[in-house]
Amino acid sequence: MSLVGREFNITRNFGPYIVRSTISDELHKILLDTAYKIRKDKKLKKDNDYRKSLAGNLTEEYSYANAFTAKEEKIVEEEFVWLVSQYTKFSKEALNKDFSLEPNQIIFQKPVWVNFMKAGEWNPAHNHTGNISCVTYLKVPKEIEEENKTSELSSKSNTPSAGKIEFSYGDHIGYCNTGMMMNPQEKDIYIFPSKLHHMVYPFKSKVERISVSINFADKESAMRNLQAIGERKVK
Repeated sequence: MSLVGREFNITRNFGPYIVRSTISDELHKILLDTAYKIRKDKKLKKDNDYRKSLAGNLTEEYSYANAFTAKEEKIVEEEFVWLVSQYTKFSKEALNKDFSLEPNQIIFQKPVWVNFMKAGEWNPAHNHTGNISCVTYLKVPKEIEEENKTSELSSKSNTPSAGKIEFSYGDHIGYCNTGMMMNPQEKDIYIFPSKLHHMVYPFKSKVERISVSINFADKESAMRNLQAIGERKVK
């Protein structure tokens, strides 16, 4: 057999896609400072306890409701919506379809929430509401990365996973991957379809990792859903 004259074209233009980017220093500071403010303020800490609405097995998860100033909230919403609009524009390259949305076509679903993840805590496999979701990282201690490299538990595994996020999709049919594990860094943001299952593995290091999540909807889909609900009520 000869390879001469043959072409081999690999195609991967179906299934979900994930975009990894970074948030600005300004957004990072607003989110981190406000997260610490919520934790420090007894009333905000109590009122914004968001654990009952989330899948995480964490001792501290808070919504940012009523915690931003008006100026901060505008900065937060504008940057996140812009990042999500950029995500939609990659659809043409990733899927050979154009699902591009401009910022004014995207609904920012409040509240934003923050996760303070400590040793032994985890997020089980789950998905989100809306059409598009994101997670960004405000603090990722180096000890977690070192744990994967040097700890007796993780370093001996062929899948060191301490503190990592894993996305999963599809059936195990061979010649494909159904999961993708990421090792997040500070200021990283991952943007992905809201219904894509993902989980976060626990770590043992006595440190704290801080992340923030948000969901988004596109106005066209939201209008279709409202119309369908109205039609069902009429019937």
